[in-house]
Amino acid sequence: MTGWLALLGTAAGDLNARATERDRDAGWLCAWRGEDRPHASALRVDERLLANDGPACRISLVLLHENARPIADDPACIQARRAVLRDGRPGAVSVLTGDPVHLAGAITVARADRPEELLALRDDPFLRLGPGRLLDIGPGLLGSAPISLGPVVERYAGTPWPYDRW
Repeated sequence: MTGWLALLGTAAGDLNARATERDRDAGWLCAWRGEDRPHASALRVDERLLANDGPACRISLVLLHENARPIADDPACIQARRAVLRDGRPGAVSVLTGDPVHLAGAITVARADRPEELLALRDDPFLRLGPGRLLDIGPGLLGSAPISLGPVVERYAGTPWPYDRW
């Protein structure tokens, strides 16, 4: 099963939650489960992050413009993934992919009751790839997922990292 994620102006998808940025409305973070792209703006995400019973959280959301998306094997992308593994503080993390070759962005999730996770969002390694936003997300959308240590830090055929099987 594939997970999909998009920040939209209206609620849509199998799961959704209100997003705010500095106490201002930032739209809806929407998620779908399924193989086919459900919305033109939707990007693949590690499906394990999607949780109907997920708590309210804060995320760092990096969305790269279509013309500025590096290949997922670009050294800067690899270094960002390595930094996440080395740090180990986020509640959950996934790269976002729009096709099998390019990295379209990343989402890093911090649980609201974990100050060390909230603090870590200020130094999200994926911010080195492009601009990001810190968003507060309502409950019922995102959970926590263990960061896989294997098989490698590379993605496979467009599957969002981290992914623990071939």
